[in-house]
Amino acid sequence: MNSIQSTAFCLNNQPLAPQSLLHRHCRLAPPAAAAISIDYDDESKHHTITIPSFLSDDESDISGTYPSLLHKIHVLPFLESEESARMLKIARAYAEASSSWDQQDSTRHVSYQTVDFAVEESVDMSQYLQDISFQERIFGLLSEEYDVDVEDLKWMDLFCASYEASGDDDQTDRETMDRLDFHRDGSLLSFTVLLSQPEDFEGGGTIFDALRDAADEIDQQSTVLKAPGSIQPLNAGYATLHSGKLLHGGHVVTKGQRIVLVGFVDVDLRNMREGALGSAAKEWGRNDVREFWNQRRLLKTKQQKASWNVSNWRYLPKKGRSCLGKCSMPASLLGSIENRSKPEIIRERRLRSEDRLLRDIMLPRAERGEKIEEELGEWREVSLEDMDGLMIGWEE
Repeated sequence: MNSIQSTAFCLNNQPLAPQSLLHRHCRLAPPAAAAISIDYDDESKHHTITIPSFLSDDESDISGTYPSLLHKIHVLPFLESEESARMLKIARAYAEASSSWDQQDSTRHVSYQTVDFAVEESVDMSQYLQDISFQERIFGLLSEEYDVDVEDLKWMDLFCASYEASGDDDQTDRETMDRLDFHRDGSLLSFTVLLSQPEDFEGGGTIFDALRDAADEIDQQSTVLKAPGSIQPLNAGYATLHSGKLLHGGHVVTKGQRIVLVGFVDVDLRNMREGALGSAAKEWGRNDVREFWNQRRLLKTKQQKASWNVSNWRYLPKKGRSCLGKCSMPASLLGSIENRSKPEIIRERRLRSEDRLLRDIMLPRAERGEKIEEELGEWREVSLEDMDGLMIGWEE
């Protein structure tokens, strides 16, 4: 990079001035332990945003170091202006003909429904992506930024999504959406390419939970990172690359329509440390349970049914466990449960487990095994006699 600026932002409303080739970190309010930093290459217009650290480097059970490559979010020009314009035109035409952007998709994305269509469903879009060598280009970029061989990357999903401001939709029979809740992708690597021009909509962008503590001064100091932690590319054709395991969502579109190409890219298992993702998923599941019980408690309190009861003696103090029917939960145990279910405590746990995963999941190159090619078996010619009894619905 020829011209680089590095800026750190803090919660104490004291943004640091850009420092050439220098990262400066200041103490964030809990739970963060480091600043959000932004590197900018003026020549390539490449922004690199580093997720802050939420762990101490001296914690003994951490295998990796901070920041890992997965802590970095990249925002940079990717498509030429004529390429993004052509893709937008194709996407609009297919969506109108198929009504893909008139309802939420409950089949492909069950947990977090989106208004989209799979690229493979559009012959024109699929062909155009082949014509411009889209896969080779995006895989090459992901390989360069996250140190994964191109041969170890493969598609999990590729789709065109639409986000429309709710007030702009005057057709009541359309089920559009203006945002997407926080979630994690099934892939280790993900990307979003903006197809709409920024002047076609207001709001929007990809919002990251780990960036939500950024001060409002970010709006004045950064061109792509906006409060509350939303990344908003400067022009159509810009790509945003990130780890799919970062908790993120689609920030609300307040006016117009935002159209993006989204890709989930899987990484071969030889690159990943065994058990790292499973441990993180287990902790995230525990947090979901805590959040559920907190919401249930708040609902019961609102309904004036705030008393907690237990029907299992194991949850009672060792002394005086005899209890007929339901018993009131001990105050000490109730306080512990309520403390663990506080939203700020749950979020801190999520950020810590996320940070741990980003540090641990990728193996150093020296520890990666050989790639195992999938065996498809042998091909040989067969006759109708060979297929006898194996064919269904065959007619002479």
